[in-house]
Formats: sequence, C-alpha cells, structure tokens
Amino acid sequence: MKDARREFAMLAAKEPAPLARGALLIAKEEYPELDIEEYLDKLATLAREAEPIVRAGEDTVERVQLLSHFLFELKGFEGNAENYNDPRNSFLNDVIDRRLGIPITLSVVYLEVGRRLGMNLYGVAFPTHFLVKAVDERGELIIDPFVGGKILALDEIRARLMQIYGQPVELNPAMLKPRGTRHILAQMLRNLKIIYMGASDWTRALAALDRIIMLEPRALDELVERGGLFERLECFKPALDDFQSFLSQAPEHPAAESAREAVLRLIRQVALIN
Repeated sequence: MKDARREFAMLAAKEPAPLARGALLIAKEEYPELDIEEYLDKLATLAREAEPIVRAGEDTVERVQLLSHFLFELKGFEGNAENYNDPRNSFLNDVIDRRLGIPITLSVVYLEVGRRLGMNLYGVAFPTHFLVKAVDERGELIIDPFVGGKILALDEIRARLMQIYGQPVELNPAMLKPRGTRHILAQMLRNLKIIYMGASDWTRALAALDRIIMLEPRALDELVERGGLFERLECFKPALDDFQSFLSQAPEHPAAESAREAVLRLIRQVALIN
C-alpha cells in the first residue's frame, strides 16, 4: 500500500496526470498485487479491437455510436444498477474484468478507449451522474456510458435535472464543463469515501480522504472531514493539524466555529498525551 500511495502522490503532482494509471493506483491500495501494466494493456487491446469498427464511422456521431456498440453490446460493459454501491464498481481493474461499473468508471473506460482511437473526448461532472462529451468542429455530443453510451438530447438532459432537483432547473453550461484528470480521480475517491463512511470503515475512508487532498490540496470540506475522522480514530495530533490548517485557509467558512472548538479540544488531548 505504501508503494501505491507514493506512486499516487507522484502522479498527483504531474500535469496532466494520466487518468487510467491514476484510477488503477486507487485500486492498487485495495489489491496490492495488482499489475497496473496488465490492465493498461487490456485497455490498449480494447482500443485495437475497436479500431476497425469505429474507423468505419463517417463522422463523430457515427464513431460515438460505433464505440458504444463495441463496448456495451459486443464487449458487454454495463451499469451496475442492482449493486450500485459495491466498491468494486469504483475499481478500474474490477470494472474491466467484471464489465460492470458506475457512471464515472464506465466513463473512464470510454475515455481511455476512445482517446486511443483519436476521438476528442472529455469527462463531464454532471450533477450526481458522470457523463462523457465528444467534441468536433460542428459542436459537441453528451454521452451516458451508464446506459449503453446513449447520446443525450438537450431535452433529456433538462429532464434529468428536473428529476434530480424536483423542480425546473436551468441548464447551466458549467454543468457540462469538461473535467480534468484530477477532478475525475478525486470524484472516484469521493464515491469510495461515501461507501466506506456508510459502512463505518474508517481506515479505508481515511485513505480515500488522504488521496483526495493529494489531488486537491485546497479541498477544504475533505480537510475538515479528515480532521474529524482522525479525532474519531484518536489520532489527535493529525486531527489538530488538519483543523488548524483548515482555519488558516478558511477562517470565515461556515464550519470554522466548530473547527475552532475542535482545536481547543484537541490541544487539551495532545497536552495530556505529552
């Protein structure tokens, strides 16, 4: 695990960070014997197999449809709606082996295979549901890998917003903004964190928080959350460090008052230990 964490820290400092390798390093902490190169080769093999099919498309729309046909019909990738919160849906090696995933990991497969074929694809952090965007000189397409790579019309996207928020919501262009590797990896880790917190698996939740903060050092919500988790685990000095760091960066944050209370509490705890 230490080797995987060190490599992840080095990857997080790169610009741009490699997406598939980063996703596999997330999985390597769960599967220490994971051979990352083997799974990168599996993605490359998928791209080689898809190439003659996708190249037959005359434009971006046809190539997107053919890539979706290859991945979701010929290769059997699909959204795991029945066991959505299974952690394996968030580990790229499991998604490749089991052909099951959630929107963000299926999007990673879609991005990695399509980009190897020269397609101009981007991840999109649509509210509650990750998507893929294909861009060419004529415009852009929004694709949902969780439902077989369906191309979404604007009316369908607006209907999804209505479903999410329970009322009409304006489709803000920021909702379809392309996201970089760090954002995608951090969101994968946030999904895992939620699963582990729900299962009271504090050690794994802490590992997810550590890596989110590596990717996004100013992730203030995660910083204060990690401080609280350190305190729960009676790691009082790291908890104190996190709360003090949080307050130095965001003294006016809505959580600042509770963070100040935590600092006073933890100073006493650290003094007792010393």
